[in-house]
Amino acid sequence: MRLSLLGSTVLGLSLIGSQVQAKEVAERHHASVLMYHHISAETPRSTSTDAETFTRHLDLLDQLGFQVWSLPQVAEYLKANKPLPDKVAVLTFDDAYISVYDTAMPIMSARKLPFTIFVNATPINQGNKLYMSWGQLREAKANGATIGNHSLHHEHMIRHQKGESEAQWLDRMRAEITENQWQLEKHLGALSETKLFAYPYGEFNPALESLLADLGYIAFGQQSGAASPFTSLQAAPRYAANGAYSDPDSLKTKLLALPFPVRSETPRSGVLAPDKRSPVLTLTLEKGDYRLDQLRCYGPAGEVLQVTSEDQADGAVKLQIATEKTLPAGRHRYNCTAPHISEPRWFWFSRQWMLPEPDGRWYKG
Repeated sequence: MRLSLLGSTVLGLSLIGSQVQAKEVAERHHASVLMYHHISAETPRSTSTDAETFTRHLDLLDQLGFQVWSLPQVAEYLKANKPLPDKVAVLTFDDAYISVYDTAMPIMSARKLPFTIFVNATPINQGNKLYMSWGQLREAKANGATIGNHSLHHEHMIRHQKGESEAQWLDRMRAEITENQWQLEKHLGALSETKLFAYPYGEFNPALESLLADLGYIAFGQQSGAASPFTSLQAAPRYAANGAYSDPDSLKTKLLALPFPVRSETPRSGVLAPDKRSPVLTLTLEKGDYRLDQLRCYGPAGEVLQVTSEDQADGAVKLQIATEKTLPAGRHRYNCTAPHISEPRWFWFSRQWMLPEPDGRWYKG
């Protein structure tokens, strides 16, 4: 049967999919990983959460009955396909900005909450005052922080330099990861046995996923959604909790959201060719407790995307998600949601696209 619905990453490295019952996975194998940058009212709004709002986020976790776990603990549960409690959250901070030390750390320490800081060593070695120092990071580590790898130079990792071959690019990316890890261990001592990585700007492709897997990392992007076995362990999602995404009311919806039971996802990469300006996403979903008739997907400007649904012989459903718009160069997302059949919560999925200019040049920022 085919029906048309109006509405609006790669899974292969660690996909469980049909090997686990979708209902069991959705309810017992996910965590809401929150991503912050600056905790300040004085820094760029798009990457900032002020102290009052950050405190409200932590209060909200308490009110909703969430447990705050360390990222290594959640990562190990996902690797082992070990059931998690229904409401688990993780606090992560990208870039090691000084406001994390000055403002966020005292708030979290008073509540005895674990957290992770993803660090790129270059600005710290340069003594950039916007960032924590090695001494402050050592203090954070001594007070329960997990330190993760954020690459050496915080570059757009998907981009090749002029004249660079695929092999040369991959060698450079390997160095970005391994040299930064060496810097972290040199200055901070032994780190978590679970090696953690966050992609700068949330940009990755299948080759980077394979590289991170070969190096033994669990890696996180910036596409929204609950971390679960339905994504690669080298492409786990996080919910942004800064800037326009810091409103506690909308954050509540995301915290309670469940992962769609995604069996397959194409195209495998979110990096688009210059002439692919109206990307079509195909998802195959296992059976689950989502209301398919109320599934909606939304484009970069909040526009409702066209969704075509086709039932599969084994009870799964295949979705084709398309936009009628021609997208400009930049990072864009398709977000899909559907209500739970019996609970006041939503299923959530996000795909990030990275689209160059028509002449192949990359966008800035």
